[in-house]
Amino acid sequence: MVSSSVASSDASSLSSIGTEYTSAIDGVSSWQGDSFDSLSSQSQSVVSSFINVVKSQLESFASACSSYESYKSYKDAYDTALGKYDAATGEAKKPYATEMETFSGKMTTYKNEIMSALSSISTKLEATSIPTKDLSSGKVLSYGSSSGIVQGAIDWALAIAADDSHGYSQQTRWGNPNYDCSSLVISAYEAAGLSVKEAGAGYTGNMRSAFTQMGFEWIPGNPDVSTLQPGDVLLNEGNHTEMYIGDGMNVGAHGDRDGVNGDSSGAEISVSDYYAFPWDGVLRYVGNDSANV
Repeated sequence: MVSSSVASSDASSLSSIGTEYTSAIDGVSSWQGDSFDSLSSQSQSVVSSFINVVKSQLESFASACSSYESYKSYKDAYDTALGKYDAATGEAKKPYATEMETFSGKMTTYKNEIMSALSSISTKLEATSIPTKDLSSGKVLSYGSSSGIVQGAIDWALAIAADDSHGYSQQTRWGNPNYDCSSLVISAYEAAGLSVKEAGAGYTGNMRSAFTQMGFEWIPGNPDVSTLQPGDVLLNEGNHTEMYIGDGMNVGAHGDRDGVNGDSSGAEISVSDYYAFPWDGVLRYVGNDSANV
């Protein structure tokens, strides 16, 4: 079993790797210009995103290891108390029975912590992939091999939610480094290969017009969750938008928690249960659902 200290050390070392990489890229001074700046920015962005997700996974793994170490300690104490309980008779059994009950409760607590940490790792792994980019233009051509437009948009949005270097902001809302509700959904479908931003999508008030130009149908009315499909864009044209991802869950940018870049709370951009916001309707993609179109 890897110790929590080793896993924590590995997570910390990733930050220095990222710093060394950035320094090496910036140290190329023999040629500069727009092409260098574009390649430098894009390569650093991809590496930074990868490092942030892996670091988060290692930190969760370190937490699982730490909880296991505590669990094992109480398991050993429980086994010791059980041995004494079996050897005792009559009233002498009672204190050992009490100890066993206490230790059992502690074991359950740490077992739940382990499962929670491992579940977090699994969610982040499933949400993570590297986009394919045209390095001359910076445009994301596809996200997640040939997964299709809708799944590509979902995968991209989940990856942003899993990467806490991105938080909520209406000032730096186009991934530099943050998003707000509309720029997150717009960028997700842009990343999947649909030029909804070029069609005019910029905020909740004009998303309906732009998205319907790009193969979406408008389904008016506040939907019942049972009628929704993964990739549906839930839209209140005056206030808010999120993306439905299936299984009664949304992904969305919900609000700034601390006034700084990134998502220190993990809740600014996140997956949550579907909720009955007063949605005006749903934008559903009914076009050609294949990547790179």
